[in-house]
This record gives sequence, C-alpha cells and structure tokens, in this order.
Amino acid sequence: MQDVLASLNPRQREAVLCTDGPLIVLAGAGSGKTKMLTSRIVHLIQELCIPAHQVMAVTFTNKAAAEMRARVDKMLGYSTSTWSPKEGGPRLGRPEIGTFHSFCVRLLRRELHRTPFTKPFVIYDDTDQLSLIKRVFSSLNIDEKSVNPKAIQSGINRAKCDAQTPDELEALSYSVFSRQLKRVYESYQKELLLNHALDFGEIICMTYRLLRDDSELREKYQKNLRYLHVDEYQDTNRAQYLLLSMLAGSRQGGHGNLCVVGDEDQSIYKWRGADIRNILDFEKDFPGAQIVKLEENYRSTQTILAVASQVIRNNRSRRDKTLWTKNQEGSQVIRAQLADERAEAEVVIAEIKRLVFDEGRSYPDFSIFYRTNAQSRPFEDVLRREKIPYQIVGGLRFYDRKEIKDILAYFKVILNFSDSVSLKRIINVPVRGIGKTTVEKLELFYQEVNSQGPSSYWEVMQLAVAQGRFSGAAARKLSLFIELIQKLMDSQPNRLLSELYHLILDETGYVRQLRAEATEESLARIQNLEEFSTLLQEFEEDLLEPLSEQQRNQKRSELLTLFIEQSSISDSEFSGEEKEGSVQLMTLHSSKGLEFPVVFIVGMEEGLFPSLKPWEESQEDEIEEERRLFYVGITRSREKLYLLNAKVRRIWGNVSYQEPSRFFSEISNDLLKDHAFSYGNKSDGFKVGSSRQFRSVVEGCVGKQMVHPQYGCGTVVASEGAGVDQKVTIRFSGQTERKFLFRYVSGYFSENVSIDSRR
Repeated sequence: MQDVLASLNPRQREAVLCTDGPLIVLAGAGSGKTKMLTSRIVHLIQELCIPAHQVMAVTFTNKAAAEMRARVDKMLGYSTSTWSPKEGGPRLGRPEIGTFHSFCVRLLRRELHRTPFTKPFVIYDDTDQLSLIKRVFSSLNIDEKSVNPKAIQSGINRAKCDAQTPDELEALSYSVFSRQLKRVYESYQKELLLNHALDFGEIICMTYRLLRDDSELREKYQKNLRYLHVDEYQDTNRAQYLLLSMLAGSRQGGHGNLCVVGDEDQSIYKWRGADIRNILDFEKDFPGAQIVKLEENYRSTQTILAVASQVIRNNRSRRDKTLWTKNQEGSQVIRAQLADERAEAEVVIAEIKRLVFDEGRSYPDFSIFYRTNAQSRPFEDVLRREKIPYQIVGGLRFYDRKEIKDILAYFKVILNFSDSVSLKRIINVPVRGIGKTTVEKLELFYQEVNSQGPSSYWEVMQLAVAQGRFSGAAARKLSLFIELIQKLMDSQPNRLLSELYHLILDETGYVRQLRAEATEESLARIQNLEEFSTLLQEFEEDLLEPLSEQQRNQKRSELLTLFIEQSSISDSEFSGEEKEGSVQLMTLHSSKGLEFPVVFIVGMEEGLFPSLKPWEESQEDEIEEERRLFYVGITRSREKLYLLNAKVRRIWGNVSYQEPSRFFSEISNDLLKDHAFSYGNKSDGFKVGSSRQFRSVVEGCVGKQMVHPQYGCGTVVASEGAGVDQKVTIRFSGQTERKFLFRYVSGYFSENVSIDSRR
C-alpha cells in the first residue's frame, strides 16, 4: 500500500485517507482524479480491510467504468481477463464498479418481488420508447401533426431526469403541449408496466422510489454498500442525486460515507439534465462534509492554465480554486482573426501541415474544436482536398449525416429517376404515410414487372398507381409522392442548385417536421441542412462568378450533374477518415475527457460561441455554461493552443459580419499572440483575405420592378437575409411567386438596384 500512497501528491493523499463521512474532491482538469479515486478504493479494501463488496463506485459511461475497474484490478493483483486473483494475489473480492444504470438494473432484478412487475422486465431503448409513445397517441386519439411524438419523448425524459412523476408535473399550465405531455406521460407509464418494461430514465427513478418508500430495503443497501464513490459528480441530475441520498445520506439513516469527485467548472451538460447545484450545494446536502481540492495540473503548460483560469474566474457559480503546474511555461496562445470560414479552414489545415513538416508532429497530435457539428464542413472539405486523414469524434462526417444523405438522394433521383436505391431511401422521408406494407407490396409488383422485362423502380411505381394496384390512402399517398418528384424533375433545368434545394425543403416539409420534433437532435439536423445551403451557394459561386451572364444561364442546367459528380468522386477518392493516425474533429462537448498536444478552437464569435444572441445576455446561467465549455476546450490542450474567429461567416445558409467572442476580452494580452497567417508564398497557394466577394442590396428593394427572361414582369414583395445570401420573393403576373438569390437576378431589374461589393 505504501507504493500507492507514495505515488500521490499531498492533496491526492489527503483525499485517499479521508475515508469516513461525506467528502467532496474538487478535481481540476488534468489533476489526476482517476488515480486518486482508484487509489482510495484500493486503500479501503487492502489497508482498512473493508470487504470489497461494500465498496461501490459509479460513473456515467461503460467505458469509464471499465477503465476504473481495470485499474483497481491491476492494483489489487487481479486478472482482468478471468476476474480471479492471480497466483499469490490477495483474495479480497471485487468492489462494485459500474454506471448508475448498471447498478440500478442489478438492484431491480435482485429485488424484483418489490417492484410492480410480476415477471422479469425488459429495457426499452429510445426507439422502443418512441414506438410506445406513438401507440399511446393512437389510444388517446392525439394527432401526430398537432403534437410531435419526439417532443413528448423529450419532455418525458426531462421529467425523469428530475424524478418527476406525471402527477408532479406543472398542472396549472395554459400550454397545449404541457397538458398533452402530462396526459401522454400518465398513459405511457401505465403502458410501461403492462409491457413489463423500463426506459432508461425509469431505471433510476424506480430504484430511487423503492429505496425511498421501503425502509427495510433502504437499510439493507445502506448496510451492504458502506463506501460510495461518484465520479464526474457535476454531471449528475436530480434523480441521481436523490438515489445517492437514499443510499448514503445520514438524514435517511445512512452511513454518510459518500465521496464525490467533480469540477463545477466542467459542468457542461445542463441540456442533458445535469444540475450544477448538486456539486455546489454538497456541504449543505451532506452536513459535515470535508473538502479536498486537487489543483495541480499534469497536462498543460503554465500559459494554457493561466488562460483557462482567467476565463473561468468570471463565473459566479463556482468555488475558489486555481490550477497550477510544474510543467514548462510554454508559448503564448495564438489568437487569429480570419476573413471568413473558408479562410479559417485553410489556415488551420495549413498550420497543421507546417507543424508536421517543421516539428515532426503526427496527425493524431491535432484536434479542431467547434461549437456545433455543422461547423465541421469547411474543415472536412479542405482535409479531403489535401488528402489528410481525419476523424469526426462523437459523430458522423458531414456528408454521412442522415439529413445530408437524404437530400443527396433527392438530388440523385431528380437527376436520374432510375436510381432505385435513392428512390427507396426517400419514398417516406420525411414521413408521408407510405408505410412498410405499401413498400413491400410495391416491391412484389416490381419483381413481377421485371420478370417480363427490365423496368426502373420509378416506372413501376407509376404503373402500379395507373393500374390501380393500390387503393385508398396508399394510392393517394403514392400519387402525391410521384407528383412531388415529377415537379422537382421539371423544375431542375430552370433553377440554380440552391433554388432547387430550397424547393425540395419547401415541397417536402423536411425542416417543418424537424422543427416540430423540438429536440436537440432535430435542431442539430436543421443546422446541418442550413450549412448544406451554404455549401451549395459556395459551389455555385465558384462555378458561376467568373462567367458572363449568358454563360451562367447556359451553365445553370449543368449544376446538379456537376455537383453530384464532384461529391461522388471526392467520396470515393478519400477514405482516410477510417484509418488510424487522423486529425481529430469534434464539438467542444465531445472533447470532455480528452487531451491533445495541439488544439484549435474555431468559430469564436458572438452568437456562435457563446451561442447566444445579444438579447439573451441577461441569462447569466447560460453564459456561464458557455464559459465552462470554453474552459473545457482550453484545458484539453497540452502544448499549443489556437483561438480563431472569422470577420464574416456564412453558416446555416446565412451570411453575417461577426463580432469576436466576448471571451477574448477575458484573457490578458500578455498571454495571447495575435498572428496574421499568410501562406501566399508557400506551396499551399493560399493567402488570407482572398475570399469571395460579399454583396448586399440597398434598402428599399421591396416594390422594385423587374423583367425575368422566363417568368416575365414581376415585383419584389419580400426580402430576407443579407450579403450573398440575400433572397428576394418576386410576384409575377397571375400571382405566381418565386424566391431567388438576389445576386443572380439583380441584372433583371428595370431600375437597376445598386450593388455594394465589398471584401
């Protein structure tokens, strides 16, 4: 045991030796908390002779639990492969180490006779849960068009994070959604029991309620589990806090031997239900708690830690602690402002190439952090072009995301109706009521027709409707789908690619369905679709801007073909993202728990990071969570840190002139080095500032007259957006309205509207 203690610093050793009563270990980033935690468990078992089965540690992921278990096994001399002591090793048993959910599932199965179930239960995943909610919708005669099932699912999960039953939800609400949520939640809970099923939230909640309501059961587990440890305590929700109170809380007759390890400065999961008050109020909730601070950082340079400390001290909801290190001082943090998001991507990748060449670094040394998944796209484009392997951590490549593949499938069908793979993908995407039974019948008819001679899936679908192979709702929905695709095919030759894209979204209602879901996932999908709009506009500009007006008109019919060809060739030529030795790209949320020698934090602009609008500045708790997210990003870096923002950013289909993030003003100038990147004289062939032109129309374009070569005379009735993304809605004779990107119709106005060109 002396070897274990000898390897710890004084504060870590203090935490290991504080074995009785409640203890909170405030573990700063990179301070060796896992080493301390595993050493504490081993100390209890090996030195204090606490039976191993009375020691428990819980964390949030199976991976983290497995790593902790492996470390403890090794320190105790156990074989992790056979789960038995090595020859000559101590036969002390094994502590219970796992996730909150795994512990609760084991308890519920052992105590099944105390639960409402009469036979073993099953666990429903998110898909099962949504299916059950839809069944409840049907039984309650709730139209999915009026209330989205996924929004209800999200509401139920939020309630369970707070350990709220349907009766405990706010009843006095004028919101239709709130009333429907309460109604569905009540029926859903009954259906869960009838199905002998638990969802993930109910696993925690049912365990808590059993312990709360059954004093005999509570005393049993308080006696059996005498020493509790919780990792990442700042990420616990209300239900998990209540569960721990039942197991260890002295107010409930427990032993109070609860050791929690966490850092409120790294609390970044409020949107998942995490409650920062759990860690801030620990001493109040567990009187007599001891406090140990782990402030020595083993990861980063002094300069990086100084930047992190200067930023996070602006938060009010935190405890006083400051990271320090014996590591070298390190270089200043590089701060750069680029022309736009394209320049940002070019500069970051060029700097990675330079550091690989000049310093002998390898690609896994580098990571690029951004606030939202949609920001990955320009970096992926440059990495693919440069044939540099990359990996999206915690997500998919931009072009592999479902919503992007769906739109590409629409494009491919419009270009080639014989593409049966793409046609089958979109036949019920977004959901339009063409169910599995209809598709199976269509497939059988397809095989029947093709047995007599080759026909495309599209032709067979038209034939099935024409011959009356379907009736009622199925026939109507198939007919509407055929009409939709035909309309898109007919429109394609006369539209820009970006215009065709928006027509697809408008006609299918793709975004409307996502907005109705009102979940974090659906919002991210919308952002990716908006970023796809930016991609298409850039593609058009690169091809069309050098051309004359006549050449543009000739070229526009080829845009779809060229785009599909380019995206397909790029995809087939580049497969480096599946290989080891890759540059890592990820959101700041995904970076938690990781570390890299070199980190780039990009998109540091107001409204993007922090991701709040100016009128939301009064919401201090939201600003503080964004600042904690920045702190997490900073402290992932070991040696070099780059902070970048763009003057002009086109993201999510909109162009705007960006203000630098307020977080820059929280860092002293002596820690930052402003750097004007320029690779114009190098082989990269890139020079900062060489961005495309941004154009904006003058005010008052609404009401202007124009003559379109295809649609005739028209009047501008609405204008939206700005710069290259400015769109105008024009009403033509016969009250037909069309939406255009202004830059491509500006030449048709009878009173030439002036264009302000700027770089």
